[in-house]
Amino acid sequence: MKKILKTIAVILGACIVGACGNLQSVKLAEFPAQLSGSTIELSTERPSRDDVAPRAYEVPGRSMFFQQTTGGSSAVGLLLGPLGVLANAANTDRITDLMGKSGSQSSVYAVDALAEARAAWPMVKLTSDDASAAPGAVIVQPFILLYVADEKTGIRTMVSARVESSRLPSDEHSKSWIGLYSYVVDGTLPLDALKSPLSSEQLDRYRASVRAGYAEIRSELESDLKGGTPPKRQIAWVKSPVLGLGLPGDIEVAQSGRLSLRVSAQNMGAMATPLASYSVFVFPSADQYTFDNGPVDRKTQ
Repeated sequence: MKKILKTIAVILGACIVGACGNLQSVKLAEFPAQLSGSTIELSTERPSRDDVAPRAYEVPGRSMFFQQTTGGSSAVGLLLGPLGVLANAANTDRITDLMGKSGSQSSVYAVDALAEARAAWPMVKLTSDDASAAPGAVIVQPFILLYVADEKTGIRTMVSARVESSRLPSDEHSKSWIGLYSYVVDGTLPLDALKSPLSSEQLDRYRASVRAGYAEIRSELESDLKGGTPPKRQIAWVKSPVLGLGLPGDIEVAQSGRLSLRVSAQNMGAMATPLASYSVFVFPSADQYTFDNGPVDRKTQ
């Protein structure tokens, strides 16, 4: 029951902070200055499901996860009350597991997030499970999230990386600072890609899109690690199918429509237990997102 009430509080709290309220109350998403100048190392240790996608189906040995939300609506669950949320969540998890297992022979499941990140970052040092990271390094664990928000629109792909540094504790409950960087691949895979193999050309294009995502993630991470005065960013509440109800944060929008969204865990609601202190989402195309509120400039005191 406590977890159910916490979920309600997080959703309502986030709504008040961003989409339904004054964006000036949105906390600045700041990359820790203490981590400036850190080097990057890729870890061969695969991220656990609990650390990156607690309610997803895990594809064994691929650092890939499958998640869907068509089996239940959070809005309906809220209207039905705590028991409705519980039943709704259980149904969603059941369908996620069934759909995830149905793709056991899928060619998409043959894609390995770690292998693709290594191909995109050939000069980055690889750290094995039993080796110690170099002093001053941030450790990157690549992973891919396949996400279905609407069966009619197909499977969306989030190319992601969990970034960890032991140099900076995030709070008294955590041993290290955690950041999550994600790139939302433009376009979708058909739902039947879980059962019908992609052609070799389609699979090559898909792998190329994953590698392009890791190149973009590295660019954003290196920009953060560079330190100094960050570029001027605006505040907005960003909506996208991969963001659920949406998130408030600091944005940069290029003329091409490419959007980077940076989110502080402080904007997730007072009772939230987020997976990271700091999250970055990259949308390469303007048709992947909308603004529910903003963008606006931050007011200086």
